[in-house]
Amino acid sequence: MILMDNVLILSLGLLAGCALALSWFAGSDAPFVPTKSDLISKALRAAGVKRGKVFYELGSGDGRVVIQAAKLGAKSNGIEQSWMRVWYSRYKSRMAGTNKQTHFCHGNVFDRNYYPADIVYIYLLTPAVHKLEAKLKNELNKGAIVITQTYHFKNWKPFKKMGEKHKDFRLGGDFQFYRV
Repeated sequence: MILMDNVLILSLGLLAGCALALSWFAGSDAPFVPTKSDLISKALRAAGVKRGKVFYELGSGDGRVVIQAAKLGAKSNGIEQSWMRVWYSRYKSRMAGTNKQTHFCHGNVFDRNYYPADIVYIYLLTPAVHKLEAKLKNELNKGAIVITQTYHFKNWKPFKKMGEKHKDFRLGGDFQFYRV
């Protein structure tokens, strides 16, 4: 009887561990690929992220972009499909002292409204970027800025480009800046 109880407890523990681990890899619109901090800072400054601005990152991963935007003074929001990364982002924000300026939520980036955003940052795969193109054009206020990284809008003309395209996307990629 004790052996059965131990096997049951072990099995449930393994099942819970697997569910949590799989949550880290949730979302089909982008693999989790962190951007280097120095590139984030340059892109956010180039987009005019500062105090008084409302910033959104669609697919916020581990929260590094949202936290950097908050450090620049913006009210920063991250939308992420993985519960684990949302919790981890909240923890990182608390440790960075930015938790009063950041908000991380679990959800699908296509199911939210982004009309209050002044600046939106996207590092998602091409199909997701193309799907967001019309949505953002309809929802964002005139003058809002959208930053895409590596995978860009096909129908918008960027007003600014930054960085270089690399064969290895883990090296950072290029940024394009669009105005609605």
